[in-house]
Order: sequence, then C-alpha cells, then structure tokens
Amino acid sequence: MAFAFHMEALRKQRVLDRKNDALDRISLRQTEIERLNEEHLRHQRRRTLEQEEANAKAREYYLKNMGRMGTLQQNGHPQRYIDMIPERQDSVNRDDLRHQARVLRDSCLYMGPVNEYFWS
Repeated sequence: MAFAFHMEALRKQRVLDRKNDALDRISLRQTEIERLNEEHLRHQRRRTLEQEEANAKAREYYLKNMGRMGTLQQNGHPQRYIDMIPERQDSVNRDDLRHQARVLRDSCLYMGPVNEYFWS
C-alpha cells in the first residue's frame, strides 16, 4: 500500500515538473517575442529618422537651388529672384507651384486651387 502512495506521489511530481517546464518555455518564448518586437521598433525608428533626414536634405537642396534661381540670400528669396521683373517672378512662382502640386499629388495629397486667397 505504501508503494502505491509512493508511485502516485512520483507521478504527481512528474506532472508538476512537466507543467513547470512548459511554463518556463512559454515565458522564454514571450521574452524572445518581446525582444524581437523591440528590435523591429528600433529598426523602424531608425529608418524613419533616416528618411526624415533624407527628406530634409532634399528640401534644403531644392530651396538652395530653387530651379534657376540660385541660393537663398535675402529675406528667404534669392537675390536673382528679387532683381527680376514681376512678370518673370510670376512665371517662376507658377513653375514652383506646379512643382509643389506634383510633389503633393505623388504623395496622394491635394494642394487646392490657387486663387486670390492662396497667398493670404
């Protein structure tokens, strides 16, 4: 009779050991998944920062070169732009607006109509 109790206690201990091993494996898997998620988020943040830096450089390059107008010098406008006749400035503005509309269109955005309220 004592032998039967002993065997039952050993069986219960094996069941508890398997349960504890399974819980340990589950916790290890969860920590591994969390680590992979954190690593993925870090890579994603780094990629977005690099993308933002590239976009900022492209914007800066565009502003400095501004088509045929050259580098920015005075009041946010290039000197050659300020010295132009008003009709030529209007054509440059139209070209820049057309370029901006294309950029927004390619980004699935809409600039809206350019009318007398656009510059206000």
